[in-house]
Amino acid sequence: MRKLNAFNTTFIILLGVFILCIAVAITKIVGTMAQNEVKRRFQNIYSAYTQALIRTVGQMAGETGCYYSTDRSVKNNFSECDKFYTIFVSNLQLEKYCQEKALKGGCVPEYIEYTTKPECFGFSRNMLNNYADAFVMSDSSNLIIYNEVDKQRRPIFAVDANGFAKPNKAGEDLFSMAIMRNKNGSYFFHSNVSYCLPVKKDGIHNLTDVYK
Repeated sequence: MRKLNAFNTTFIILLGVFILCIAVAITKIVGTMAQNEVKRRFQNIYSAYTQALIRTVGQMAGETGCYYSTDRSVKNNFSECDKFYTIFVSNLQLEKYCQEKALKGGCVPEYIEYTTKPECFGFSRNMLNNYADAFVMSDSSNLIIYNEVDKQRRPIFAVDANGFAKPNKAGEDLFSMAIMRNKNGSYFFHSNVSYCLPVKKDGIHNLTDVYK
């Protein structure tokens, strides 16, 4: 009888370990699938936004007045960001716009963590939730323009690839896109998609992380 009880106990322990391993494996597989889906969505968004940027540059005759310069002889330019964003978002498919109070207005979700760096104040909890321009797109993603206290928009915005769906976390479904201009006058988005966001070490930092 003791041998039988010992066998039953061992069997139950082994069964529990087996079930736990299966649960861990399933969780990992589901997590990987979810991450791959977010990457796929961001790839589509990145492509659409690149096309919108190209159209906007053409509509503004090659001078947007809203960019960070890679040419040391040319200063960053924020003078026409209001006009740039008006044209830029018109080249995208929008569902909803919040000029301010984006969280209360249903244009952004509550994020797991917000930046606390003074130099990145535009993506702080208060600015992002209450003062940033935010858009809900037709694909349910979100676009959030980086704003300073004086309401002057900057050539950088955040994109939530899956909108209100979780994890709502920087580096997992929330990314930043900075508008750059090189010495030849060509515009593009910076490869760093984590700038001014509180991305953890294992999160997505660069475009290469999205496409690998």
